[in-house]
Amino acid sequence: MFDRTRRRRARKMTIIGLILGAMAGGGRSGAPNPSSGPTKELARSADEIPFIIGALDIPEMWHHGNRGVMENQLVPGLTHIEAWVYWRPLEPSKDQWDFREFDAMLALSREKGLKFLVLPWLMYAPEWFKKSPDYTPLTEMRTGKSVDVLSPWAPGTLAAYDHFFAELARRYNDSIDILKFSYPGSDFGEVGMLLGSKGFLPGGMRYEFLPQDPEAWKAGYWCGDRFARADFRERMLEKYGDLNRLNAAWSTRFDGAAAIEYPDPDRRGNERRRWLDFMTWYQETQVRNMAKFLKIIRNHFPDTFMDIPLGYGSDMPSDGDDRTAIIRAAADFKPLTIRSTHGSVNRAPMPRAYWFYKRMAPLAHRLGLSFCTEPPGGDLKYPELQRQYFEDASAGANLIFQYFQNFHLRPNVVEEYKRVLRPQERSLVDIGVLYPSTQMLLDMNHFPGWPEGQIRFCDLGREFFDYDVVDENMIGWDRLADYRVLLHTNGLVYREATLRAIDRWLRAGGILVTCGAPRWEDWDGAKTIATAWRANEDPTPAPGVRVWRVGKGRLFTADETAMPEYLARVVRILAHVTGAPGADSSLHGFDGKADSKWVTEFPDGRLVFDAQSLVTQFIKKDAN
Repeated sequence: MFDRTRRRRARKMTIIGLILGAMAGGGRSGAPNPSSGPTKELARSADEIPFIIGALDIPEMWHHGNRGVMENQLVPGLTHIEAWVYWRPLEPSKDQWDFREFDAMLALSREKGLKFLVLPWLMYAPEWFKKSPDYTPLTEMRTGKSVDVLSPWAPGTLAAYDHFFAELARRYNDSIDILKFSYPGSDFGEVGMLLGSKGFLPGGMRYEFLPQDPEAWKAGYWCGDRFARADFRERMLEKYGDLNRLNAAWSTRFDGAAAIEYPDPDRRGNERRRWLDFMTWYQETQVRNMAKFLKIIRNHFPDTFMDIPLGYGSDMPSDGDDRTAIIRAAADFKPLTIRSTHGSVNRAPMPRAYWFYKRMAPLAHRLGLSFCTEPPGGDLKYPELQRQYFEDASAGANLIFQYFQNFHLRPNVVEEYKRVLRPQERSLVDIGVLYPSTQMLLDMNHFPGWPEGQIRFCDLGREFFDYDVVDENMIGWDRLADYRVLLHTNGLVYREATLRAIDRWLRAGGILVTCGAPRWEDWDGAKTIATAWRANEDPTPAPGVRVWRVGKGRLFTADETAMPEYLARVVRILAHVTGAPGADSSLHGFDGKADSKWVTEFPDGRLVFDAQSLVTQFIKKDAN
């Protein structure tokens, strides 16, 4: 399970990840050798790609020792080393800082030819700050229990960030090459909300520094503090205009703004709109909060390359991480990279690394952002790393983080990466897989909360076609125009704007393939838009498949069945689409062959992964 792997990550000799920017070439042999000057631009060639090792804790906390890592764990080709910097022990008394370990490790990294990547951990405040009026802890909305983590809604948390980054910039503005963002309210600083990692409980490795109440430290909805509640009430009144309209929409009887309350996740009943309003706010407010913190950091580090980590191996509503909305908002704070912490998350029963990549990387590339990958731990086997080579390259990754154990799997891991990577290149893909954002908020309440059947469909289907994952945000931003085909796996409820955008795209010539008839409806239950698609039926191209003409487009419906059978019908439909009379025979990303080879198209050739030999090769367009 990914969650257990992430928890092991907290126990592993803390190996950290931070990436970004563009590094230099000379690391093909001998000692690490980054380029001169700070990371400012996106890496666009293999020799510019930053290769990052994570291993330092400041102040030093773990048994392996920072100096031991620096002396014994480096490999040829590395360009950066990442360091976690903990606010609590760094400033035990207000304005009394202890950066001695930071200075020593910075000097040693320079001696070793490495650039410095810094992840400040600010979610765990010093005792002096916790005694100040600025301190607001994270509070679970149902139980009212708090944990020793800063609330991202509290103005005092913004003040804490300003205080810390002002001092960090005063000392090290010209010494930090990449600055990794740490979001308050989450276990690992990734943008989203608390999961409750066992590494932070009594008996966990960090417990002596971060004492917690194990009964409180559990997954939940961490918006119980007064600032979060006030934000929710303000946003809901802003949406509906006044209390009467809000009560009418929610079928509630609140007698004043102060009485507006969150819905009960366990007793939602028929409160669909109220629940969707709450969950949409819960995700959207993390995006707004992130922008506030990034603005503060940019005030102190205006030009430093930044790293925005997007983690979570699940898609539970309580994670609070709307990935594409986060990426779009982060683009206002360039230069930066988007880091997916899902590399090599391919163990049974749900291989899903590529599925995560392909929801984030395409949008990052469109917005001119870098894309970085990181595995969830340092326990990879070499076959897993070989698959990651291919998936990282297919996603156009141009920053690579690996735990040092993984860099040591082979003597030339960096060179093998460079041989296949296609930095900042977006693959040619005509096929989108529909991510049912609204349905996820309605149904996925327990771990792991992925779209039902979709990850299995995508994993089995990768042999036949490449794909991007297209969520309702992207559809609302008119990104469907980038695709000729949209594949549906599950989901019946969508935003009205989503249904209208799909309707326009279909009528303009798009091809929609659905699992079962699309009896889709909007938040209020209206089914008019999708029902109209099934008016003009054409002859069926295959058993178990029906087809309708919708303007210039086509709707194909395949009988609801198990995912392998549905996938077989989808492949037949795609073959029919490319081979139909008068059709454009090219469908970028569609291979259609059951040959254990996965193909990624680029403008100048094809990247091919042999799933049996685990070898990746690039075949140029003009090659025989």
